[in-house]
Amino acid sequence: MKSVAMLSLLVLSCSYAQATPQSSAAAASPDKQNATVSGTVLRLDTGEPLKKARVGLQNHGNAETSFFELTDDQGHFVFDNVPPGPYDLQVSRNGFVDAQYGQKKPGAPGAILTLNPGQRVTDLVFKLWRAAAISGHVYDEDGQPIAKAEVIVYRASHRAGKEQRASNGQISTNDLGEYRVFDLAPGRYYLAVNYRIFDYRGLASREAQERFNPGYLPIYYPNTSDPGKAEPISVGPGDDVRAIDFLMRPGHLATVSGKVINTVDPTAGAAVRLEPRNAGLGDATPQLYDFTKKDRTFSIHNVPPGSYNAETAWQDPQARDWQRVFRPLDVGSDDIENVVLTISRGIDIAGHVTWDGSPPRDSHPMIHLQPPNERGFVVFPQSVKTDGTFQFKNVPEGNYRLVLLGSDSARPFYLKSVRYGSASVTDTAFAVDPGSDASFDVVLSTRVAQLSGSVLNSDSLPAVGAKVVIIPDPPHRDLTYRYLSATTDQNGKFSINGIAPGDYKVFSWDSIEESDERYGEDWFDPTWLKPYEAKGQSIHFEESDQKSVALQSLTASDTP
Repeated sequence: MKSVAMLSLLVLSCSYAQATPQSSAAAASPDKQNATVSGTVLRLDTGEPLKKARVGLQNHGNAETSFFELTDDQGHFVFDNVPPGPYDLQVSRNGFVDAQYGQKKPGAPGAILTLNPGQRVTDLVFKLWRAAAISGHVYDEDGQPIAKAEVIVYRASHRAGKEQRASNGQISTNDLGEYRVFDLAPGRYYLAVNYRIFDYRGLASREAQERFNPGYLPIYYPNTSDPGKAEPISVGPGDDVRAIDFLMRPGHLATVSGKVINTVDPTAGAAVRLEPRNAGLGDATPQLYDFTKKDRTFSIHNVPPGSYNAETAWQDPQARDWQRVFRPLDVGSDDIENVVLTISRGIDIAGHVTWDGSPPRDSHPMIHLQPPNERGFVVFPQSVKTDGTFQFKNVPEGNYRLVLLGSDSARPFYLKSVRYGSASVTDTAFAVDPGSDASFDVVLSTRVAQLSGSVLNSDSLPAVGAKVVIIPDPPHRDLTYRYLSATTDQNGKFSINGIAPGDYKVFSWDSIEESDERYGEDWFDPTWLKPYEAKGQSIHFEESDQKSVALQSLTASDTP
């Protein structure tokens, strides 16, 4: 009971999502080994109960074990007969900011709720912020309202150039040029506007419509076409920020044209698109694409200045394999012509997996090829068959690393060694060249290391919902798949599995915002991490190590 009382005192100190487990004399669950979770959802500003709030309880490691409830007239919810284990608990309601158990502020990660057999976690209290909104108008150069302009919202990041689109879906202006962005959590936001004419009456073809487009550059608040001069808008809980108006002005947009050469099937058509290379505000561009004509040429009009990848892909209808080609382009004020994208048959690479240790039951490793310094992959992942074999088909010429798909912390094995032909390429890139008949020899080991421990906050109390990250020491900082993380539970405890042997540093932050997975979390950025470097705890792992640490959480808000 002493630990339960301490937990109640700890979580009551959280102003955003309070959760205070304590004993209850309620009736036992049908299965005494299962747990009960109940609580109340309230408005933070008035304390009134929120009816019909959606409460989700999902097993942290198994999404199939999940429960959902709606709160009643008094804001109450209850989950009976919940199997023991770690869970994520989230609350959402229209007009309010989503909350997670153990969350200290909007955008910060929640804590894992660990349920023991027969445990009763009752009287949880979630106090939801009112969501904010931003509204205004979009006008053309003559002061006339523009309908169907796209308004894009970015959540500001403390890393310049790493702003991320807020998940509000596509927002378009109405016939009066009005827009309204809603369901915003408190914070700072950038706004951008795109406008392209696609439905001009009397122009049937898409190309004709694009040529008619007067050429409006993307514009950023406060009415600048330079993303470097954009300014954020700050909103608080329940704020209704109005009269954020935009004035679109015509500007020169370029045309990118060229040809797709398909050496496998010269008669096949293809789609070509321009994908922005830079993250942050610079990707505030409309969809830029075209389909090749009979002569296999393409023309993409109204391209704003910026850095792009010209991309095309084609699927072999018989082999069902994809060939992908991309070429980097820097677009300025001049048109770009004669861009050639050549689709050719790639290289087939076979491989074999050997296990060091007993293969885990019901485990099907997935392997993919990843270009160096890229978070995504361009070669579809391959599943290892029961006999240990796998094969990549149509691998484009280039440099790659062989990587296991998925989170290392979610699997009981690690990538111990990789040979490509006669070369060892475990942690290094290798070249795939035409005419090569090299194959992969891969060793997967089940002798993973494990790190567990506890985190205390600045008040020497268990840190609920703190993020714990292990980061490889140089020269392995560029191996993003070796970065592993976990979130502390209601007792400040955490566990990270799937650790490969090596030298690491362990950090914990008390309230760090979760980032868009396209661009990675903050700790991947050396500049962001540098102020904390000396505060990390060094640790070395051998195979099958089980180590424990006690950490003090750092304050992410102190980031320069």
